[in-house]
Amino acid sequence: MRSSVGVSLGTCGIRTARTTEDGTWTDDTPFDDWQLSPSAEDVARVIRGIVDRPDAPQSLGVAHRTPAERNRISAALSEEYVSDVHLIDETSAALEYLRPGLPSHHRTIALFDAGDSGVGIDIVDVESGRSYGSTRTTAISGAAFDAVVRDHILGLGIVRPPQSPDEDNALTAFCRGVKEALSTHRTTSTPDGEHILLERHIFELSIARSTEQAAATVRQLGREAEFYPDAVVAIGGTSNIPLIRATLERFLQLPVIVPDRPELVIAGGAAVHATHVDAARVPPLVSHRPALTRLGMIALPIAGVIAAIGLFTAVGSSDGGQPLSTPGSVGERVPQTTPPAAVTTTTTTSSPTPDIPPPAPTTTAAPPPAADRTPYVPPRQRYYPPAPPPAPTVPLPQIPGIQMPVIPLPVLPRLPF
Repeated sequence: MRSSVGVSLGTCGIRTARTTEDGTWTDDTPFDDWQLSPSAEDVARVIRGIVDRPDAPQSLGVAHRTPAERNRISAALSEEYVSDVHLIDETSAALEYLRPGLPSHHRTIALFDAGDSGVGIDIVDVESGRSYGSTRTTAISGAAFDAVVRDHILGLGIVRPPQSPDEDNALTAFCRGVKEALSTHRTTSTPDGEHILLERHIFELSIARSTEQAAATVRQLGREAEFYPDAVVAIGGTSNIPLIRATLERFLQLPVIVPDRPELVIAGGAAVHATHVDAARVPPLVSHRPALTRLGMIALPIAGVIAAIGLFTAVGSSDGGQPLSTPGSVGERVPQTTPPAAVTTTTTTSSPTPDIPPPAPTTTAAPPPAADRTPYVPPRQRYYPPAPPPAPTVPLPQIPGIQMPVIPLPVLPRLPF
Protein backbone atom coordinates (compact mmCIF):
# COMPACT_ATOMS: atom_id res chain seq x y z
CA MET A 1 0.00 0.00 0.00
CA ARG A 2 1.29 3.44 -0.90
CA SER A 3 2.26 5.65 2.05
CA SER A 4 3.82 9.07 2.62
CA VAL A 5 5.64 10.77 5.47
CA GLY A 6 5.58 14.45 6.34
CA VAL A 7 8.09 16.27 8.52
CA SER A 8 7.74 19.59 10.34
CA LEU A 9 10.47 21.50 12.13
CA GLY A 10 9.55 23.14 15.42
CA THR A 11 11.40 24.99 18.12
CA CYS A 12 11.43 22.06 20.51
CA GLY A 13 11.72 19.18 18.08
CA ILE A 14 10.99 17.45 14.80
CA ARG A 15 7.56 15.97 14.25
CA THR A 16 6.73 13.32 11.67
CA ALA A 17 3.39 11.98 10.47
CA ARG A 18 2.71 9.01 8.24
CA THR A 19 -0.36 8.48 6.09
CA THR A 20 -1.55 5.73 3.78
CA GLU A 21 -3.32 5.92 0.44
CA ASP A 22 -6.80 5.58 1.96
CA GLY A 23 -6.22 8.64 4.16
CA THR A 24 -5.73 6.86 7.49
CA TRP A 25 -2.96 7.99 9.82
CA THR A 26 -0.61 5.73 11.68
CA ASP A 27 1.36 6.55 14.80
CA ASP A 28 4.70 4.88 14.30
CA THR A 29 7.16 5.48 17.14
CA PRO A 30 10.31 5.22 14.98
CA PHE A 31 9.04 8.15 12.94
CA ASP A 32 8.85 10.43 16.01
CA ASP A 33 12.23 12.06 16.53
CA TRP A 34 12.40 14.70 19.25
CA GLN A 35 15.37 16.99 19.56
CA LEU A 36 15.85 20.30 21.29
CA SER A 37 16.49 23.21 18.91
CA PRO A 38 16.83 21.04 15.76
CA SER A 39 18.52 22.37 12.66
CA ALA A 40 18.16 21.73 8.94
CA GLU A 41 20.92 19.12 9.19
CA ASP A 42 18.92 17.30 11.86
CA VAL A 43 15.92 17.22 9.51
CA ALA A 44 18.07 15.78 6.73
CA ARG A 45 19.41 13.06 9.06
CA VAL A 46 15.88 12.14 10.15
CA ILE A 47 14.78 11.84 6.52
CA ARG A 48 17.87 9.79 5.71
CA GLY A 49 16.87 7.36 8.46
CA ILE A 50 13.31 7.17 7.12
CA VAL A 51 14.54 6.42 3.60
CA ASP A 52 16.86 3.67 4.81
CA ARG A 53 14.10 1.79 6.63
CA PRO A 54 12.68 -1.38 5.04
CA ASP A 55 9.21 0.16 5.04
CA ALA A 56 10.32 3.44 3.49
CA PRO A 57 7.43 5.55 2.17
CA GLN A 58 6.85 6.31 -1.48
CA SER A 59 6.46 10.07 -0.88
CA LEU A 60 8.26 12.50 1.41
CA GLY A 61 7.31 16.08 2.30
CA VAL A 62 8.94 18.67 4.55
CA ALA A 63 7.30 21.85 5.87
CA HIS A 64 9.42 24.98 6.32
CA ARG A 65 8.74 28.29 8.04
CA THR A 66 10.75 30.78 5.96
CA PRO A 67 12.38 30.82 2.49
CA ALA A 68 15.80 30.90 4.16
CA GLU A 69 14.96 27.75 6.10
CA ARG A 70 13.79 26.15 2.87
CA ASN A 71 17.18 26.78 1.28
CA ARG A 72 19.01 25.36 4.29
CA ILE A 73 16.88 22.21 4.30
CA SER A 74 17.37 21.73 0.55
CA ALA A 75 21.15 22.05 0.92
CA ALA A 76 21.19 19.63 3.86
CA LEU A 77 19.18 17.06 1.90
CA SER A 78 21.69 17.30 -0.94
CA GLU A 79 24.50 16.58 1.52
CA GLU A 80 22.66 13.44 2.63
CA TYR A 81 22.09 12.41 -1.01
CA VAL A 82 18.31 12.39 -0.58
CA SER A 83 16.17 13.41 -3.55
CA ASP A 84 12.47 13.60 -4.44
CA VAL A 85 11.58 15.39 -1.20
CA HIS A 86 8.82 17.97 -1.67
CA LEU A 87 9.11 21.21 0.32
CA ILE A 88 6.09 23.32 1.30
CA ASP A 89 5.55 26.26 3.62
CA GLU A 90 3.77 25.65 6.92
CA THR A 91 0.58 27.59 6.08
CA SER A 92 0.04 25.73 2.81
CA ALA A 93 0.78 22.42 4.54
CA ALA A 94 -1.83 23.15 7.20
CA LEU A 95 -4.42 23.94 4.52
CA GLU A 96 -3.61 20.71 2.69
CA TYR A 97 -4.43 18.82 5.87
CA LEU A 98 -7.49 20.86 6.95
CA ARG A 99 -9.20 21.59 3.63
CA PRO A 100 -11.04 18.24 3.19
CA GLY A 101 -12.60 18.40 6.67
CA LEU A 102 -13.67 22.05 6.77
CA PRO A 103 -17.34 22.94 6.16
CA SER A 104 -17.98 24.50 2.77
CA HIS A 105 -19.27 27.77 4.25
CA HIS A 106 -15.91 28.42 5.96
CA ARG A 107 -14.21 30.26 3.10
CA THR A 108 -11.84 32.39 5.20
CA ILE A 109 -10.24 31.12 8.40
CA ALA A 110 -7.90 32.44 11.05
CA LEU A 111 -5.08 29.93 11.43
CA PHE A 112 -3.98 30.00 15.08
CA ASP A 113 -0.68 28.07 15.34
CA ALA A 114 0.29 27.89 19.01
CA GLY A 115 3.80 26.49 19.27
CA ASP A 116 6.60 26.31 21.76
CA SER A 117 7.99 29.80 21.13
CA GLY A 118 4.80 31.76 20.36
CA VAL A 119 1.67 31.96 18.24
CA GLY A 120 1.57 32.50 14.50
CA ILE A 121 -1.71 33.99 13.27
CA ASP A 122 -2.67 34.05 9.59
CA ILE A 123 -5.95 35.03 7.90
CA VAL A 124 -6.14 32.91 4.75
CA ASP A 125 -8.55 31.94 2.00
CA VAL A 126 -9.30 28.23 2.22
CA GLU A 127 -9.46 27.45 -1.51
CA SER A 128 -6.67 29.59 -2.93
CA GLY A 129 -4.43 29.81 0.15
CA ARG A 130 -4.14 33.58 -0.27
CA SER A 131 -3.10 35.38 2.90
CA TYR A 132 -5.05 38.48 3.93
CA GLY A 133 -2.82 39.28 6.90
CA SER A 134 -0.45 37.62 9.34
CA THR A 135 1.26 38.41 12.60
CA ARG A 136 3.04 36.69 15.45
CA THR A 137 2.76 37.14 19.19
CA THR A 138 4.65 35.73 22.16
CA ALA A 139 1.86 36.44 24.64
CA ILE A 140 1.42 32.68 25.01
CA SER A 141 3.83 29.89 24.17
CA GLY A 142 4.48 26.34 25.13
CA ALA A 143 7.74 27.29 26.84
CA ALA A 144 5.94 29.95 28.94
CA PHE A 145 3.30 27.42 30.03
CA ASP A 146 6.05 24.92 30.93
CA ALA A 147 7.67 27.61 33.08
CA VAL A 148 4.37 28.14 34.93
CA VAL A 149 4.19 24.43 35.78
CA ARG A 150 7.88 24.38 36.72
CA ASP A 151 7.58 27.29 39.14
CA HIS A 152 4.54 25.71 40.79
CA ILE A 153 6.22 22.32 41.29
CA LEU A 154 9.43 23.84 42.62
CA GLY A 155 7.36 25.98 44.98
CA LEU A 156 5.75 22.87 46.45
CA GLY A 157 9.17 21.55 47.44
CA ILE A 158 8.45 18.14 46.00
CA VAL A 159 11.35 18.32 43.59
CA ARG A 160 14.69 19.92 44.37
CA PRO A 161 16.10 22.50 41.96
CA PRO A 162 18.21 20.99 39.16
CA GLN A 163 21.98 20.99 39.67
CA SER A 164 23.14 20.19 36.12
CA PRO A 165 21.99 20.75 32.54
CA ASP A 166 20.82 17.15 32.33
CA GLU A 167 18.66 17.56 35.43
CA ASP A 168 17.29 20.83 34.05
CA ASN A 169 16.31 19.16 30.77
CA ALA A 170 14.72 16.27 32.65
CA LEU A 171 12.68 18.67 34.81
CA THR A 172 11.55 20.61 31.72
CA ALA A 173 10.36 17.40 30.06
CA PHE A 174 8.54 16.42 33.24
CA CYS A 175 6.75 19.78 33.45
CA ARG A 176 5.74 19.50 29.78
CA GLY A 177 4.18 16.13 30.53
CA VAL A 178 2.21 17.63 33.41
CA LYS A 179 0.95 20.46 31.15
CA GLU A 180 -0.18 18.01 28.46
CA ALA A 181 -1.91 15.84 31.05
CA LEU A 182 -3.97 18.83 32.20
CA SER A 183 -5.47 19.05 28.70
CA THR A 184 -7.48 15.87 29.36
CA HIS A 185 -7.43 15.63 33.19
CA ARG A 186 -8.51 18.06 35.89
CA THR A 187 -5.67 17.19 38.25
CA THR A 188 -2.22 15.60 38.23
CA SER A 189 -0.37 13.83 41.00
CA THR A 190 2.81 11.92 41.68
CA PRO A 191 2.98 8.31 40.46
CA ASP A 192 2.28 7.02 43.97
CA GLY A 193 -0.72 9.34 44.33
CA GLU A 194 0.47 10.87 47.60
CA HIS A 195 0.99 14.43 46.34
CA ILE A 196 -1.15 16.59 44.05
CA LEU A 197 1.14 18.29 41.55
CA LEU A 198 -1.16 20.75 39.81
CA GLU A 199 -4.90 21.18 39.19
CA ARG A 200 -6.35 22.51 35.96
CA HIS A 201 -8.20 25.52 37.41
CA ILE A 202 -5.02 26.74 39.12
CA PHE A 203 -3.09 26.38 35.91
CA GLU A 204 -5.77 28.24 33.95
CA LEU A 205 -5.77 31.12 36.42
CA SER A 206 -2.02 31.48 35.84
CA ILE A 207 -2.31 31.68 32.03
CA ALA A 208 -5.70 33.43 31.63
CA ARG A 209 -4.31 36.93 31.13
CA SER A 210 -1.79 35.96 28.44
CA THR A 211 -4.41 33.86 26.65
CA GLU A 212 -6.76 36.85 26.45
CA GLN A 213 -3.96 38.96 24.94
CA ALA A 214 -3.42 36.39 22.20
CA ALA A 215 -7.18 36.31 21.47
CA ALA A 216 -7.28 40.10 21.26
CA THR A 217 -4.43 39.98 18.72
CA VAL A 218 -6.45 37.64 16.53
CA ARG A 219 -9.50 39.91 16.74
CA GLN A 220 -7.47 42.98 15.79
CA LEU A 221 -5.89 41.22 12.82
CA GLY A 222 -9.31 40.06 11.60
CA ARG A 223 -10.63 43.61 11.65
CA GLU A 224 -7.65 44.91 9.66
CA ALA A 225 -7.75 42.12 7.08
CA GLU A 226 -9.61 42.34 3.79
CA PHE A 227 -12.06 39.67 4.91
CA TYR A 228 -13.10 38.86 8.45
CA PRO A 229 -12.63 35.14 9.17
CA ASP A 230 -15.57 32.74 9.27
CA ALA A 231 -13.90 30.47 11.83
CA VAL A 232 -10.72 29.96 13.82
CA VAL A 233 -8.65 26.79 13.46
CA ALA A 234 -6.26 26.23 16.36
CA ILE A 235 -3.29 23.96 15.63
CA GLY A 236 -0.01 23.25 17.38
CA GLY A 237 0.61 21.36 20.59
CA THR A 238 -0.42 24.24 22.85
CA SER A 239 -3.90 24.32 21.29
CA ASN A 240 -4.79 21.22 23.29
CA ILE A 241 -5.32 23.41 26.37
CA PRO A 242 -9.10 23.84 26.81
CA LEU A 243 -8.78 27.45 28.05
CA ILE A 244 -7.39 28.60 24.70
CA ARG A 245 -10.44 27.38 22.80
CA ALA A 246 -12.85 28.89 25.29
CA THR A 247 -11.07 32.27 25.26
CA LEU A 248 -11.00 32.48 21.44
CA GLU A 249 -14.72 31.72 21.23
CA ARG A 250 -15.51 34.38 23.84
CA PHE A 251 -13.39 37.12 22.28
CA LEU A 252 -14.09 36.50 18.58
CA GLN A 253 -17.65 35.13 18.68
CA LEU A 254 -16.63 32.61 16.05
CA PRO A 255 -16.57 28.82 15.92
CA VAL A 256 -13.19 27.46 16.99
CA ILE A 257 -12.02 24.18 15.45
CA VAL A 258 -9.30 22.13 17.14
CA PRO A 259 -8.46 19.02 15.05
CA ASP A 260 -7.37 15.75 16.57
CA ARG A 261 -3.68 15.82 17.44
CA PRO A 262 -3.21 19.45 16.37
CA GLU A 263 0.55 19.13 16.81
CA LEU A 264 0.72 16.86 13.72
CA VAL A 265 -1.34 19.03 11.36
CA ILE A 266 1.62 20.66 9.59
CA ALA A 267 3.57 17.42 9.29
CA GLY A 268 0.46 15.65 8.03
CA GLY A 269 -0.16 18.40 5.49
CA ALA A 270 3.39 17.98 4.17
CA ALA A 271 2.69 14.25 3.72
CA VAL A 272 -0.58 14.96 1.88
CA HIS A 273 1.18 17.48 -0.37
CA ALA A 274 3.90 14.99 -1.28
CA THR A 275 1.25 12.38 -2.14
CA HIS A 276 -0.60 14.79 -4.43
CA VAL A 277 2.57 15.86 -6.24
CA ASP A 278 3.75 12.30 -6.88
CA ALA A 279 0.29 11.17 -7.95
CA ALA A 280 0.13 13.98 -10.54
CA ARG A 281 3.24 12.77 -12.30
CA VAL A 282 2.52 11.03 -15.63
CA PRO A 283 4.23 7.62 -15.77
CA PRO A 284 6.37 6.98 -18.85
CA LEU A 285 4.71 5.10 -21.69
CA VAL A 286 5.98 1.54 -21.94
CA SER A 287 5.55 -0.39 -25.17
CA HIS A 288 4.30 -3.93 -24.75
CA ARG A 289 5.10 -5.04 -28.30
CA PRO A 290 7.48 -7.95 -28.69
CA ALA A 291 11.11 -7.14 -29.16
CA LEU A 292 11.18 -8.61 -32.65
CA THR A 293 8.34 -6.35 -33.78
CA ARG A 294 10.11 -3.27 -32.44
CA LEU A 295 13.30 -4.41 -34.16
CA GLY A 296 11.42 -4.76 -37.45
CA MET A 297 9.94 -1.28 -37.12
CA ILE A 298 13.46 0.09 -36.70
CA ALA A 299 15.08 -2.04 -39.40
CA LEU A 300 12.60 -1.27 -42.19
CA PRO A 301 13.31 2.49 -42.37
CA ILE A 302 17.05 1.79 -42.19
CA ALA A 303 16.77 -0.70 -45.05
CA GLY A 304 14.83 1.86 -47.08
CA VAL A 305 17.52 4.47 -46.57
CA ILE A 306 20.25 2.02 -47.56
CA ALA A 307 18.31 1.06 -50.71
CA ALA A 308 17.84 4.71 -51.65
CA ILE A 309 21.56 5.40 -51.20
CA GLY A 310 22.42 2.38 -53.35
CA LEU A 311 20.00 3.51 -56.07
CA PHE A 312 21.47 7.00 -56.18
CA THR A 313 24.98 5.51 -56.35
CA ALA A 314 24.00 3.22 -59.24
CA VAL A 315 22.43 6.08 -61.20
CA GLY A 316 25.51 8.24 -60.68
CA SER A 317 27.89 5.51 -61.78
CA SER A 318 25.84 4.75 -64.93
CA ASP A 319 25.86 8.41 -65.92
CA GLY A 320 29.65 8.58 -65.56
CA GLY A 321 30.23 5.53 -67.78
CA GLN A 322 28.18 6.69 -70.79
CA PRO A 323 30.07 7.76 -74.00
CA LEU A 324 30.23 11.42 -74.81
CA SER A 325 28.70 10.95 -78.30
CA THR A 326 25.05 10.45 -78.81
CA PRO A 327 23.12 9.28 -81.90
CA GLY A 328 22.42 12.90 -82.75
CA SER A 329 26.07 13.89 -82.70
CA VAL A 330 27.58 11.15 -84.84
CA GLY A 331 30.28 12.56 -87.01
CA GLU A 332 31.12 15.38 -84.68
CA ARG A 333 34.59 15.57 -83.36
CA VAL A 334 34.99 14.57 -79.77
CA PRO A 335 37.45 16.71 -77.89
CA GLN A 336 40.27 14.84 -76.27
CA THR A 337 41.29 15.56 -72.77
CA THR A 338 44.57 13.64 -72.89
CA PRO A 339 47.53 14.82 -74.93
CA PRO A 340 48.05 12.87 -78.18
CA ALA A 341 50.79 10.33 -78.22
CA ALA A 342 53.87 10.73 -80.41
CA VAL A 343 53.15 9.70 -84.04
CA THR A 344 55.81 8.25 -86.35
CA THR A 345 55.24 9.19 -89.97
CA THR A 346 56.00 6.54 -92.59
CA THR A 347 55.82 7.25 -96.33
CA THR A 348 54.20 4.51 -98.33
CA THR A 349 52.99 4.22 -101.92
CA SER A 350 49.28 3.64 -102.03
CA SER A 351 47.16 2.63 -105.02
CA PRO A 352 44.72 5.20 -106.39
CA THR A 353 41.32 5.04 -104.79
CA PRO A 354 38.35 4.46 -106.98
CA ASP A 355 35.83 7.18 -107.55
CA ILE A 356 33.12 6.78 -104.92
CA PRO A 357 30.07 8.94 -105.15
CA PRO A 358 29.59 11.26 -102.27
CA PRO A 359 27.13 10.06 -99.66
CA ALA A 360 23.61 11.46 -99.63
CA PRO A 361 23.04 14.33 -97.28
CA THR A 362 21.79 13.20 -93.93
CA THR A 363 19.45 15.06 -91.66
CA THR A 364 20.72 15.48 -88.19
CA ALA A 365 18.19 14.40 -85.56
CA ALA A 366 17.15 16.99 -83.03
CA PRO A 367 18.91 16.67 -79.72
CA PRO A 368 16.86 14.92 -77.05
CA PRO A 369 15.09 17.11 -74.52
CA ALA A 370 17.03 18.02 -71.42
CA ALA A 371 16.66 15.61 -68.62
CA ASP A 372 14.48 16.64 -65.75
CA ARG A 373 16.57 18.09 -62.94
CA THR A 374 14.15 16.93 -60.24
CA PRO A 375 15.98 14.40 -58.06
CA TYR A 376 14.71 10.92 -58.09
CA VAL A 377 12.74 10.03 -55.02
CA PRO A 378 12.61 6.34 -54.37
CA PRO A 379 9.20 4.93 -53.52
CA ARG A 380 8.44 4.72 -49.85
CA GLN A 381 9.26 1.39 -48.44
CA ARG A 382 6.21 -0.28 -47.09
CA TYR A 383 6.07 -3.11 -44.73
CA TYR A 384 4.10 -6.06 -46.03
CA PRO A 385 3.41 -8.61 -43.34
CA PRO A 386 4.46 -12.14 -44.17
CA ALA A 387 1.85 -14.43 -45.62
CA PRO A 388 0.06 -16.52 -43.06
CA PRO A 389 1.35 -20.06 -42.79
CA PRO A 390 -0.57 -22.63 -44.84
CA ALA A 391 -3.33 -24.41 -43.11
CA PRO A 392 -2.25 -27.76 -41.79
CA THR A 393 -3.20 -30.58 -44.11
CA VAL A 394 -5.41 -33.27 -42.70
CA PRO A 395 -4.12 -36.67 -43.72
CA LEU A 396 -6.68 -38.77 -45.57
CA PRO A 397 -7.59 -42.05 -44.01
CA GLN A 398 -5.60 -44.94 -45.41
CA ILE A 399 -7.90 -47.20 -47.48
CA PRO A 400 -6.68 -50.76 -47.48
CA GLY A 401 -5.79 -52.10 -50.90
CA ILE A 402 -8.16 -54.58 -52.62
CA GLN A 403 -6.46 -57.79 -53.70
CA MET A 404 -8.00 -58.98 -56.97
CA PRO A 405 -8.41 -62.75 -57.20
CA VAL A 406 -6.19 -64.57 -59.72
CA ILE A 407 -8.31 -66.69 -62.12
CA PRO A 408 -6.30 -69.48 -63.78
CA LEU A 409 -6.91 -69.73 -67.54
CA PRO A 410 -7.41 -73.16 -69.16
CA VAL A 411 -4.57 -74.59 -71.22
CA LEU A 412 -5.54 -74.58 -74.91
CA PRO A 413 -4.70 -77.66 -77.00
CA ARG A 414 -1.99 -77.37 -79.48
CA LEU A 415 -3.22 -76.85 -83.03
CA PRO A 416 -2.15 -79.47 -85.62
CA PHE A 417 -0.37 -77.38 -88.19
